[in-house]
Amino acid sequence: MTFFDTHEKRVTKIAAILSKILEIAYFAAMICVVVMLVLVLVNPALPGRLGPLEELSSRGFSIIIADSQGRLLPGALPVFFIEAALSLGLMSMVFRNVNLILRTSQGQTKFSKGATPFQKDNVRMLREIGLFFISITLVQLIFCGTAMLVLGPENAEVSAGAGDLITGILMLCLSQCFARGEKIQQDVDGLV
Repeated sequence: MTFFDTHEKRVTKIAAILSKILEIAYFAAMICVVVMLVLVLVNPALPGRLGPLEELSSRGFSIIIADSQGRLLPGALPVFFIEAALSLGLMSMVFRNVNLILRTSQGQTKFSKGATPFQKDNVRMLREIGLFFISITLVQLIFCGTAMLVLGPENAEVSAGAGDLITGILMLCLSQCFARGEKIQQDVDGLV
């Protein structure tokens, strides 16, 4: 085993650990947001005193939840918490797939077919990651529209980012490269 092989395995192991930590952190954040949503639905007076034009944001989606006098805009918190829970849950799934791809590429999962990144399951998981990122953008856009309906166009101040859409498209393109690599891997394995 060369220095490069040892270094590559160490980096992959660290990346797998970090992706698992991020998966758990995003999942825990999603649970916290769901709990806050339930608390706000049970007791709408819970947020207390707010500053004027108070804003909440999560992963590129932001919403103004208080008017210029600091009064809570009715419906703003549930819209934000539902959007945040969905986005955080999707990000948890992204990092779940990242962890599985790293482990599968090392031959460490029950469904891996050797220690190669060019496997059908890795291609599928890369596509899923792309779809998760695109879904986050769609969720944000849907909740921008929902905020307009719930708060009214005169009160709704929302924004959504396009970064996740771009990342999703790039991941779908990368999955096509891996699909081609998987086909070549099968051809090479067939020759040997």
